Amino acid sequence: MDRIVLEVDSSLAKVWRNTTPSLKAKYEKKIASILKEMKEVEFERLLNKAGKVAAKNGLTEDELNNLLNEED
Repeated sequence: MDRIVLEVDSSLAKVWRNTTPSLKAKYEKKIASILKEMKEVEFERLLNKAGKVAAKNGLTEDELNNLLNEED
């Protein structure tokens, strides 16, 4: 697992330093889940944008399926 640093105000940092390890682990899981969800939302936006550009350029669903099913 990698470590990241989040900057927070000093009062929140003090509360964090005084939090029990088990509660820290619980919050770390929640934060990781939120960050993962954000990443998935961004990926979904990218796919939607790519789909719109492809459709605008004339790519149909049938043509896309043919391209995806081609063997090298």
